[in-house]
Amino acid sequence: MNPFVDWSIVGPPFLAGLLVLSTHVLLGREVLQRGIIFIDLAIAQIAVLGVILPQQLGWPEGGWETQAAASAAALAGAFLLYSFERFWPRQQEALIGISFVLAASGGLLMSAS
Repeated sequence: MNPFVDWSIVGPPFLAGLLVLSTHVLLGREVLQRGIIFIDLAIAQIAVLGVILPQQLGWPEGGWETQAAASAAALAGAFLLYSFERFWPRQQEALIGISFVLAASGGLLMSAS
């Protein structure tokens, strides 16, 4: 064992970082290939709505319900942005920007109440 590294503390965040890295490399390549820069920010902001909503409903903070709601919101946001690409390809960038702003505004409004 290495006396300088406590793997019981460093191990779980390291594994979580590898998991995030494995998913974000693919997303990043797709974003750069398509030239759609703000799509990842819009999906992240929509996922934030999925974290705030369970808190507003009184669900336990940090529970599996909150994680499931955030995941469901992110997947719904990704499907929404995919539908923008499919049905309105010329307006896609503007619709992504609008989605980001609406999700950010909705998060602020829900947090304020």
